[in-house]
Amino acid sequence: MRSLTRISWCGAMAMLALSTGCSNGQSLSEKYPTQWKTCNALFGAKNVESLRAILDSDDLKFSNSAISVDQLKKGLTQEALDPYDKLRGFKEYETCGLSGNGRFTAMARWAADSLKSVQTNAERWQRATADVYVAEPSGVGGDVDLVFRCAIKGASGQAQVLLEARVSAPDPPRVSEAFHQQLAVKLARTLRDELACTNEPNIPDDLDVDG
Repeated sequence: MRSLTRISWCGAMAMLALSTGCSNGQSLSEKYPTQWKTCNALFGAKNVESLRAILDSDDLKFSNSAISVDQLKKGLTQEALDPYDKLRGFKEYETCGLSGNGRFTAMARWAADSLKSVQTNAERWQRATADVYVAEPSGVGGDVDLVFRCAIKGASGQAQVLLEARVSAPDPPRVSEAFHQQLAVKLARTLRDELACTNEPNIPDDLDVDG
């Protein structure tokens, strides 16, 4: 009877929240509290809800290590303030990873490419606005990868001014190109606001650019 009650509870929760995930009576928010909060903060609750519905499966889970928005913000800010370590390079932060019937991942880091190399590499990078460059996707359903200028207050010797946001999602038609881009735009805007980029980069709604 207890087992049946647990199954019924899980089913009810899935109906109410478009499959929050249920394992041993725990929802995703209970089993992965930090990942849950971070993904919702970076992408918006409605977008994450849509992803959960798309990826829904018996083993739906967060696959990335726990990192809070505050830890992400502090890490990226500290890298901008500190002298650049050429041997170590810039750290890559996996901001959200959701696995089930397919896989969604997102990352943020200070870009390895300089502003000059991005501006001159027209085969890979296309300019969307004065501050934003979008990488040419590698085929249908490829990553949405963008960089944008983000100057950090107090970082007079900032080694890199370009912040990179990359979003990988299941191939179309399960995740449309428009929704994929929407997720990348939301991540970039949230990072811009959390880091308080002093140059206030304009990140457009539409990342489509002419070649």
